[in-house]
Amino acid sequence: MIKKFLRGINVSLLLLIIIYTFCSCANELNVFEGNNNKQINFSVSVPEWKNTDSLITTKTSRAMPVGGSSLSTSNTFNLIADQNDGSGNYSTLINSQAVTYTNNIWKTSKEYYWSGIANKTISFYAYYPSTISNVSHTAGSSPTLSYTVPDNVSDQIDIMTATNNNVSGNTNSSTPLTFNHIFSAVQFNIGSSGMPNGTITGISLNNILYKGTYNFNGTWTQDATTKKSFSQTVSSSTAGSTVITSGATTFMMMPQILGSDASITVTYSNGGTLTQSIAGTWTAGNIYAYNVSKTISVANFDYTGGVQTYTVPITGTYKIECWGGQGGSATYNATVLGGKGGYSYGNIMLTKDKKLYISIGGAGANGTTMNTTLGGWNGGASRVGTNPDHIVGGGGGCTSIQSTFMGDGQLKNYETVKDIEVLIVAGGGGGGFWRTASGYIFSGVGGNGGGITGENGTSGWTETSQPWGSGGTQTSGGTNSYDEPGSFGMGGGDQNLHAGGGGGWYGGGAGYGGAGGGSGHLNSNLISGNTGMGNGVHSGNGYARITFISAN
Repeated sequence: MIKKFLRGINVSLLLLIIIYTFCSCANELNVFEGNNNKQINFSVSVPEWKNTDSLITTKTSRAMPVGGSSLSTSNTFNLIADQNDGSGNYSTLINSQAVTYTNNIWKTSKEYYWSGIANKTISFYAYYPSTISNVSHTAGSSPTLSYTVPDNVSDQIDIMTATNNNVSGNTNSSTPLTFNHIFSAVQFNIGSSGMPNGTITGISLNNILYKGTYNFNGTWTQDATTKKSFSQTVSSSTAGSTVITSGATTFMMMPQILGSDASITVTYSNGGTLTQSIAGTWTAGNIYAYNVSKTISVANFDYTGGVQTYTVPITGTYKIECWGGQGGSATYNATVLGGKGGYSYGNIMLTKDKKLYISIGGAGANGTTMNTTLGGWNGGASRVGTNPDHIVGGGGGCTSIQSTFMGDGQLKNYETVKDIEVLIVAGGGGGGFWRTASGYIFSGVGGNGGGITGENGTSGWTETSQPWGSGGTQTSGGTNSYDEPGSFGMGGGDQNLHAGGGGGWYGGGAGYGGAGGGSGHLNSNLISGNTGMGNGVHSGNGYARITFISAN
């Protein structure tokens, strides 16, 4: 048998259900009489599962008694026959006898004869395979099969039955015996939009009716009070074949109207799962092929001035990337730039439904007057107040990703848990600086934010040993000679003289000249060999990106 699965758009699973039907091929079952009465002939039709999408290709189920286009002569099915005595009284003529191909004809081991009397009719009931049990029968009524769907898909065989009622006792023509599948076949494929990278190792149907009674008149009565899930182990690389289940891995389910709790679950080799609800009706004799697709889009995060969240859609490896905000420039008779934001990246294993909290650093404000100049959100330092001859840029905010939410979501709130909850940081750039007093006109460029260590600012002032701000490191904030260091999550500054330091794992120092850039950071849980950083690579507001890599 064949199976198909679901399609996905972004983080939603899209199901495309393709229903298959059958065609029939005939062979002859001959039951001979003795004496001079008529021979009983049966024209046996056997349905084949057929793909209506591709009418040329015929698909057959694993238990199908078809060799080529008809019943294989090596197969056996069972036959029940009730005879009417002409007055409406029935007796069982043939009681679950095996029919085999013998001497070029299909027959039971015992020979049976037509009565030659029209109103002495016979009703025939056949079932395949002959090994099935729990068939009950009362003369004059259609047999019934009490059935519980087996847990293992290998035991879920394809059962077929055929019925022809009240065939005339003096018939001269072949009596048709048409077999029909009594189950619905359910199969899965990878849809055209693809699935997350990895190896699919399991597929399951959840909350499915599985107990019932089948009547050979073609109807089912299900036990609607009991449901269960059916699963099987598979091995299907999403980069290889599009087939997840086929042939012997076809689920053979009772026909039913699916409840609101019915769903499909796909399991990956790392234990990650994707689940999607399904709906509709499964009809006997049809194959329901679910084409499974799920596209996990790259998640991009721009600056908003607040915390943003990301919910992990499936357990697997993800690449997380951060770019810090740029420091503000300062303009007097020319413009000196603030430092650019740093860049950090790394791969990390994340579990489904885990939430991440993303704090995007804002760019520091540009200074054009002697007034207050604000730093960027998430740690960029501001110049607060006025100064008659200093024009400064605010520090750029860092960009960070945390595994919990604390305070207002800015990095500075995580100091006590920084080694556990903070996954990655890219430092913000330091602000630029001008002094405009007569005889003291000089400028300084802000230091770049770091992927790891922030860079120092510059200064034209030479009367102190370190007027510029130095960059933040992995263990301490940047400094200057005016005792305005950065701290965890914050650039140094926030007074009315100097340029603001960039935010970071540790912020850059304020600058009497350019301020220092903040440092970046990589958590120890990032996957070794899949990490990196860069200094001074980003202009404007910060940015972050999360990319799914693999479910392996």
